[in-house]
Amino acid sequence: MDVEPDPEATEAASSMRRTVGEDPAAVVEGFVRVIARHHRHQPDLTEELDAYDTLPAADQRRLLAAVAARYRSGADPATVRERLLVLAAELGREPGEQPLAKEAAARLAEVGRSNHFWRGDGYGTLARAELAAGGALDPSVVATFRRTVITMGHHAGEEIASMARQMTEPVLNVGEEWAERAMADVGLRGVLEHARTATASKPSAAWDEGARTVIEAAGGADAVRDAVLSWLALVGRPRTLPLVPSPYGPDANNAFDPYNATALRGLAWLLSLLPARQGTPRALAALVETALKKAPGLGPRNPKVANAGVIALSRIDGEEALAELARLALRVSYKATGKLVDQALETRAGALGMTREEVEELAVPTYGLSEVGRAEYRFGEATALLEVHAGRAVLS
Repeated sequence: MDVEPDPEATEAASSMRRTVGEDPAAVVEGFVRVIARHHRHQPDLTEELDAYDTLPAADQRRLLAAVAARYRSGADPATVRERLLVLAAELGREPGEQPLAKEAAARLAEVGRSNHFWRGDGYGTLARAELAAGGALDPSVVATFRRTVITMGHHAGEEIASMARQMTEPVLNVGEEWAERAMADVGLRGVLEHARTATASKPSAAWDEGARTVIEAAGGADAVRDAVLSWLALVGRPRTLPLVPSPYGPDANNAFDPYNATALRGLAWLLSLLPARQGTPRALAALVETALKKAPGLGPRNPKVANAGVIALSRIDGEEALAELARLALRVSYKATGKLVDQALETRAGALGMTREEVEELAVPTYGLSEVGRAEYRFGEATALLEVHAGRAVLS
């Protein structure tokens, strides 16, 4: 069935065609006026773009060149120039038709130092143009797209969300030392991929089964445990790629990367499935405390990661895990996590037939004392004896 032409679109196309042929800079001036009225938000240029699509190829190239010239002139405010950069990417849809490709790549590199961006900023258009031209997005830019979807939710828009879902490399976001160290262990990629699926509040039986499969594929429990513990020891260190602080909220450099935080939760759960080994409970307790460390304007850095560490400790048998839970009960002030710790302690104490007071005794450090008030240290043929008498430590 024939579709009746839209008179307004036809007139817009005719007007643009006449003006482009005579003075393409005048058309760009019209674009600039529309852009300036919208200030920081990407204007709706649907009609103009539809009209552009009807122009002969020669006129399209002429107009695109005029947009690039206006951008390079530096005559407009920074916000307007940024919109012109996005407009050029929108108009230059064919490979090789990106007169501002270098400028767009440089702007995207700056985006990689942002925690997130706004849907109206047009960075999805710049990224799409870069990919269409056969280029690749820097891992830092991928990280910003992923953080934007998590931070902004539905306000990020479906286009950005769809692009982020297709960004499968790298497996974690760059910028955090622990994540970069983990990605360097290429044989453990499957572990990271599975850990990244830890989106529920606690692990399911199906999740645990998947974890056991990737542990076996990655070389077994000992290899995975050693690697994961070495990664967790780096959590909380300063970012390897500092982000430009936003004037509108807390400094994201003090927070966990939200995309990587999901993987941290999964790694904590995964450790609790491995045969118990000395040091694992302490590493999980340290993760809890690091995740609950308060940051200016932010509060606890990531309570969800802290909760995952508590859940992992509650699933590990042995006095060491119980002792770490008891210590956390004394140290954690964040209510939601503290409640989780208390629940775990009550459950474990009941299962062992112990009272809460007996469990809390486990939290008292021994400092090397092998029995009440006494410790021996051997140095070759000599033995040092440390004893506590009436509140005094005596060394002989």
